[in-house]
Amino acid sequence: MKTNKDYTVSFMHYGNITVPKGTILTHETAMGKDENIHFVSDLRWIKTSYPDIANILHHDLYYHGIDVPKEFVDYTD
Repeated sequence: MKTNKDYTVSFMHYGNITVPKGTILTHETAMGKDENIHFVSDLRWIKTSYPDIANILHHDLYYHGIDVPKEFVDYTD
């Protein structure tokens, strides 16, 4: 499962963050699998898209997550 188009969201104190099309997502949460959740799983795009804040943004995305709405999700993989 991955994003089917770019998804822009206001994230914490960073302002707007854009998750690129094709980013891998997961249903895994801290409490187990939830089919209603589409968390960003692949964070490699952060280094190229946000190089000045990559380390701290990676940390916050890893621990807080972004839940992508289902209309931005491609389930065909």
